Amino acid sequence: MEFKGFQKTSLIEYPGKIVSVVFTAGCNFKCPFCQNPELVLNPNSLPSVSSKEVVNHLISKKKWLDGLAITGGEPMICKDLPNFVREVKREGFLVEIETNGTNPQILKDLVAGKLIDYVALDIKAPLVWEKYKRAAGINDEDLFGKVKESVEILLELKLDIDYEFRSTVVPGLIEEEDILAIARQIKGAKRYVLQQFLPRTTLDKQYEHLKPYSKEMLEKMRKRAESYVDICQVRG
Repeated sequence: MEFKGFQKTSLIEYPGKIVSVVFTAGCNFKCPFCQNPELVLNPNSLPSVSSKEVVNHLISKKKWLDGLAITGGEPMICKDLPNFVREVKREGFLVEIETNGTNPQILKDLVAGKLIDYVALDIKAPLVWEKYKRAAGINDEDLFGKVKESVEILLELKLDIDYEFRSTVVPGLIEEEDILAIARQIKGAKRYVLQQFLPRTTLDKQYEHLKPYSKEMLEKMRKRAESYVDICQVRG
């Protein structure tokens, strides 16, 4: 398995853990605010990192690293993902996967095989097709249905593994009432994270000039959402 990015140490990717981070190539979403556009649109232009290099690094830093976070792109479109994760777990490391939720079967299989310890599932907008297709940049309603299925899978995992739902709060795509709607749709979830949108490199260049919500507005959204989930946080 090849990766298109490798961050050797992160203190923020996996809550409470020190991990390395790898970035997979390709994605089945085209979120206009995506900040890894090369991974989505032109991954072959990026240098590759082999799975062997990643695993060797983990082993060499075993005294300091708790595990590995796998992000993208979209990791769950990679056919070799289960085998790679199995290899990382054999070496005794924790595994986090960040996903858009479009492959519920692989999610089920990884959970059933005890191959992942933490899942971060991005919710792009309220789980309503007209809103979601704009935020995710898709026209495939079946793909949207798979996201909803993955959400339900995580909501049922009360004790099996840890997880978070998270939304990047992009003005014009997600408003205050949308955050409240998402919180209601994931009622009872372990953790819901509101991520600050940062106007840096984006897939749709017009988002690079968008003014983010203020910290005060994000905190207001958080307070309104927190009664529906166990933990609600603002990140970034």
